[in-house]
Amino acid sequence: MVVMSAFAKDAIPVLARTTTASAIKRDAAPTPAVETVKTPRLKVVGRIRSGLASWYGKVLQGRPTASGRPFDMNELTAAHRTLPFGTKVKVTDLRNKRSVIVTITDRGPVPQDRVIDLSLGAAKQLRMVNTGVTPVRLELLAYER
Repeated sequence: MVVMSAFAKDAIPVLARTTTASAIKRDAAPTPAVETVKTPRLKVVGRIRSGLASWYGKVLQGRPTASGRPFDMNELTAAHRTLPFGTKVKVTDLRNKRSVIVTITDRGPVPQDRVIDLSLGAAKQLRMVNTGVTPVRLELLAYER
């Protein structure tokens, strides 16, 4: 079925406007539809601080964080007292040596003995959900040039 528009100037069916097979060069290499771009790599810039980490989740789900974006307990985010929003931090559990990279999106933690509050998703990566609080090492990350 060919549909023609009564309002079009040329009113030529779409099938008639396509290029013919003879116009396509068979020897030409196909152009890629998607260009591959390298993902920038993160490198450790420096050690921030070691201390205790805790996590928060369901109670604050969906509420706005200090940065303005809604809190999603399953994302890899964290709350820190002084680091700028958007900062990438590598958090390493000193007990089991597991690490996770989080983005700072909120302010906290409230207890003075803690250095960072992790989202539930980040706490699951570190396997610290059952312990609640664990000793960690924080490392500041930056993109390589």
